[in-house]
Amino acid sequence: MPIDDAHALVIGISRYAHIAHLRSTQDAEDVAAVLRDPACCGYPPAAVRTLIEDQATRAAILDALDALARDARDGSTVFIYYSGHGARAAAGGDSRFYLVPVDATNASRDELDRTAISNTELAARLRVIRAGRLTVVLDCCRAAAVADPRLAEAVAPLGQGRGRSVIAASRATDYSYELPGERDSVMTGCLIEGLRGAARGVGGVIRICDLFQYVQEHVVALPIDQHPVFKAELEENYPVAQLRGGAPEPLALPPPLDAARYDAFLSYCHADPDDRAWVSGVVVPYLEGLGLKLCVEHRDFQLGRPRLPQVEAAVTGSRYTVTVLSPAYLASAYEAFDELLAAHNAIATREPRLIPVIRRACQLALHTRMTEALDASNDAEVPAALQRLALALRQSPHLRLDG
Repeated sequence: MPIDDAHALVIGISRYAHIAHLRSTQDAEDVAAVLRDPACCGYPPAAVRTLIEDQATRAAILDALDALARDARDGSTVFIYYSGHGARAAAGGDSRFYLVPVDATNASRDELDRTAISNTELAARLRVIRAGRLTVVLDCCRAAAVADPRLAEAVAPLGQGRGRSVIAASRATDYSYELPGERDSVMTGCLIEGLRGAARGVGGVIRICDLFQYVQEHVVALPIDQHPVFKAELEENYPVAQLRGGAPEPLALPPPLDAARYDAFLSYCHADPDDRAWVSGVVVPYLEGLGLKLCVEHRDFQLGRPRLPQVEAAVTGSRYTVTVLSPAYLASAYEAFDELLAAHNAIATREPRLIPVIRRACQLALHTRMTEALDASNDAEVPAALQRLALALRQSPHLRLDG
């Protein structure tokens, strides 16, 4: 399943012009290959730009970042990978982190400012990339100096997308290692394994949190002192790759852990034809086909009885309330009442019982944006989204809060 609106910049440097060489690896070439692989990430080959060895000058890297800012749109997916030296310099209590291009010199901080790319400069370039999903992978020593607020702010603003994240190969004081005889560095090797299917997620895709968990667990298990770091601001645990072949494994749900009458009450705008058709024709058949018990207003409410008491009974009798969010839903006073009831029930029990599902793009209220939502706005990703929803509905709210 190729990703049509995807863009990548892959940078790999080992043989520097003016500073010490790194052990030669195939990191950048292998990352670019897995991004282009239609059975994995499926990026359009022409949209994966590589800057390797002497191509990766300071000017070329900055030009490539500017090109991403021109090409990416609000719905784009952008992946930026860097393998090379990482430098850190301090003066007057001010520390800066640098990506080191092939033509950089490092005799002084002034030279690094002039010939390398500081976290301040990198942050400025990232901030103007409008991608809905932006992933930055830094495989270099001291990579976690991305915790510096100037770069953290650049990857964080949710107003620019549903997910922006950094995977750093090492802590601010750590090195990034390559093992003798291996084709790729330790972190990049694990990253590629994860993208090729080892970081198995739900629903036939690999998501950013699953990918980092796989990388982190496998790197720290090795007899080296290296600790990958994850910095992210997420509205969703967004997909970065599909499993090889793209087919999800059969889903087996655990039994319910409580005596709730329903697994979920589905709150949606039943007066809107598109919302009702999606809930009735897609969501309900899939979830009930797995054995979940649902309360659906247009089917299960008794005719002739007041609606609001039935809504209250549905919310309090369900493990979760699932709100299907769309512009029509948010314009409906009744559906807003459903959501408030679910939020009240969560406060009363100290357990999170509301699961927002974004079906169509809409302007969400602040309290909804503060709750992790399931994005089902892309039809191609609906099967994976519904698998995640099904598994969540069989989890205890108390366990989800603690976990």
